[in-house]
Amino acid sequence: MLSLPAMACVNHPDIAGKAVVALDGETLSYDTGDDGRRFVKTGERWSTGCFLKDSAPEMALDRARDDDPPISGISLDVEREDDDGEPLPNVTMDIGEDFYDGFCHVVATVGSDPHEVDFSTGDCELQRALDGHPALLVSALFHVKECDE
Repeated sequence: MLSLPAMACVNHPDIAGKAVVALDGETLSYDTGDDGRRFVKTGERWSTGCFLKDSAPEMALDRARDDDPPISGISLDVEREDDDGEPLPNVTMDIGEDFYDGFCHVVATVGSDPHEVDFSTGDCELQRALDGHPALLVSALFHVKECDE
């Protein structure tokens, strides 16, 4: 079963990209294929989502867990707030069986086509929700086609 973080009216765009995480002396990669150049879309192995919400783009990409990937999901939001306007962690990752999140500087660049968005971030500490154990998001770069408004 694939799941995406809660996003209103999410479409299922094509996404290509790669994220690199350092955890406990290991370097883990989350890659759509061909060193992040192959596009994937929602189907049997992947679940994709993107939404341009109030000029604050957000994207999510999950991989089927039966593939046993070291990283099975990532979401990148330019900014997130709770109902009171307080900031919430804007990057989340599923690493192994654990959920990590953190406050990272996410840049979303909209190209000449307003539905194509490049998301990037890096050099950012994430913490395991269970106990705060750290992981370093070294880099993340994803290109999204057909991000909905």
